[in-house]
Amino acid sequence: MIHDVLIFGASRGLGLCLAKACILRGKKVAAMVRAGSDTAALNVLGVSLITGDAFSLDDCIAAIKQAGAKRVISVLGGKNAAGQRIDATGNLNVIKALEAAAPQTRFLLGTSLGCGDQWDSLAEGAKRMLGEAIKAKNQAEQCLEQSALAWVIARPAGLSYQPATGQYRVLAGRDDAGNYLPRADVASAMLEIFAEDERLHKAWTILGPADPV
Repeated sequence: MIHDVLIFGASRGLGLCLAKACILRGKKVAAMVRAGSDTAALNVLGVSLITGDAFSLDDCIAAIKQAGAKRVISVLGGKNAAGQRIDATGNLNVIKALEAAAPQTRFLLGTSLGCGDQWDSLAEGAKRMLGEAIKAKNQAEQCLEQSALAWVIARPAGLSYQPATGQYRVLAGRDDAGNYLPRADVASAMLEIFAEDERLHKAWTILGPADPV
């Protein structure tokens, strides 16, 4: 089966919200998942599952070839049991796999507020808490920006499990308002960004609505 979207990091959190949002939009969705992952929610949605580990470049290449997707999204994050961050290695493998197996595929990388040129504007407490993760995500961003892929980067603010509100802002930069929003709203914003050609080759910040003055 040829899929519309392949998602890396879809088994929970933001990735699962993205899978749901794609399905609601009538898309055929595939996801690469590690062996032993809880895939119950993805099964209910009807997502095609491809077993693989993002720490393996060969697995990423195989998943991309098997899915045959027109578009690929990665929201990989966190550490494995050995403390190795998937934010860097896994996302780098997805980028390299696309370059090798499907260089014409459009790619959306989800990172976070504070990446790239936003680091200096983060509060010191946020830097201490998020520094390791942001450093890893920056490696992936920098690699992607140097590639010839048709890429978009999404940098969402803090994520909550609150119900979707349908209220979010997509900015080229950032401000200090609306720094938390539901994962479901972030998923909607990411798909909006992904669908628009004028968003290509840029990083976009996703924020909640600003508080009324």
